[in-house]
Amino acid sequence: MAGACGRTYRIDPKLDPAVCNALTQTASGLLVPGTEVTGIAPGTAVGTERSVDVDVTPPAAGACPETWQVGARLTPVIGSRIAGMADLRTSAIGQQVVLPNSQVLLPEPGVYRLTAHLFAIATWNFNGRHIASITALWVNTTTNAFVPGSPRWVILHDEPGTVNPATGLKSIGGNAVCEGFVTIAAPTTFEIRGLRATADGGTQANANLQHYLAGGIPQQGIMWQKVSD
Repeated sequence: MAGACGRTYRIDPKLDPAVCNALTQTASGLLVPGTEVTGIAPGTAVGTERSVDVDVTPPAAGACPETWQVGARLTPVIGSRIAGMADLRTSAIGQQVVLPNSQVLLPEPGVYRLTAHLFAIATWNFNGRHIASITALWVNTTTNAFVPGSPRWVILHDEPGTVNPATGLKSIGGNAVCEGFVTIAAPTTFEIRGLRATADGGTQANANLQHYLAGGIPQQGIMWQKVSD
């Protein structure tokens, strides 16, 4: 501005030195940083990804005011499959046998719910009392540890010791839902395992009891869902 006697003065703006002040004085003038908002994709609780998708629609160029539209979508990863049938006839009493096609790979860190709808059958053709059982459980294939709370009796049958003389064969079936929650820090595979047992310990019982365990009859048997980061 012009001063007395034709002198010119420059008045510099006074900026508040507070660290929260976005206005700065640069060599070319005052600077106010612009703001851009971006969305967040599924993934982990800490970092740039999580189970909720955040969608952002920017304002039109030159809009005043600049209105940003922000929305969120819950997008947890899920999966399902039909498992096969495990033949437990030749397995040792108490030996864990993998149910075919029951393996699920949980793809990202977080908390998951594992569910398996299972069916089992046991048959025999001898006289004599016995107790037949089939147990199923979810197992971590990396650590070989079972998922707490997941073991279930699919069959637990007490036979008093008679066989139909017309057929010479008896059988019993049962079903159960095998479930559990797991928390993982990296992609991890889990699977269903089954095992059979008898209570009489007799050689004839162990040789004649026929055990089968199946998943997905007639519906989707194996399901998993992420429930939390």
